[in-house]
Amino acid sequence: MDNLDWLHKHMRDHLSGSNRIATSDRVFNFPNVPSATTNKGVGAALDLVGQAAEMVRSIENRANEFESRARSLAEEATAKLRLAEEHIQHLEAQQRATEMCIQQANLDLQEAGEALKRERARVQAAENRLPQLEMHARSAEARARECENALSRIEDAIRTQILRQGSAAPNKSILAA
Repeated sequence: MDNLDWLHKHMRDHLSGSNRIATSDRVFNFPNVPSATTNKGVGAALDLVGQAAEMVRSIENRANEFESRARSLAEEATAKLRLAEEHIQHLEAQQRATEMCIQQANLDLQEAGEALKRERARVQAAENRLPQLEMHARSAEARARECENALSRIEDAIRTQILRQGSAAPNKSILAA
């Protein structure tokens, strides 16, 4: 039941409860008041009540429209918020994955740095041993030259002795003959 009907019923019930007021189809007659004035006043009052009821209906309709629009906007905003939250969660997951990759890259970089330090230390140790090895090589070359010279002298001595024995052997064969 809308407000206008309720108001009419309420006024009828209220007015019908009084013995002094006589009513006939939407027009109320008051016994002590002249009939023309009563009809005119009651009609004006009913018109005002009708206008008020119409205004109330109009306000209720607008309120319903506003409520519907507000509910629609709230649902739309909630959906957008939900999407934004999902997007944020996705970005946070990507950020965590990226951070893990960066941490792994940092660990790999540290390991590579340590390996580079070890390799540099090995190269430095080899460079430090290089003069010593060069000295050993020179020493070995000098000994090799000495050995060659000694071998050459031995070969010469052997040749000389063989030649001497070879030239003495014909003399012995002549003496033996």
